[in-house]
Amino acid sequence: MSVGATGRTGGRGRLTGASLVVGGVLLFALGLGVVVTGTGLSGALGMRVETFGRIDCHDTRTEKGQTVWHCFGESAAQQRANDAERDRVAREALRAHVDGVPRSAEISRSRILFADHDGWTDPATVTATQVFDGGRWYAHSSMVVGYGMIPLLLGAGTAAWGGYGLRTR
Repeated sequence: MSVGATGRTGGRGRLTGASLVVGGVLLFALGLGVVVTGTGLSGALGMRVETFGRIDCHDTRTEKGQTVWHCFGESAAQQRANDAERDRVAREALRAHVDGVPRSAEISRSRILFADHDGWTDPATVTATQVFDGGRWYAHSSMVVGYGMIPLLLGAGTAAWGGYGLRTR
């Protein structure tokens, strides 16, 4: 290692450039993962993609064209199971005078994050991606794509800057 006129060691610039490239690539990969999740291309990567119906968003402060943070919906399988449970409870309610009051229906719904909303009515359907098995559902929305573009572009710029630094030394 040699000491230059500025007092720095000669190998230090390479380490900085290499660390910028590695950090940039990691940031780019994170952003790419978020963009892929938000656009629906995640199905090609093996992530689970479902379309949900019977959407219920509890946020009434949303303006036109914004994103609702939390909604609840039912997948096709959940809709079939919930309809069957509602029918069972309705049939047992007819026999309430004989057997007593039936227990209430157990309705299962999925929590969906970042769903696009028009500001007035809940969407009819929402397509969402589950990144990890048993994890949360992320709606395919412009907000998710927009937030994913930030680390994607920062990572690309950081990696390019680090590569430029490596090249000039």
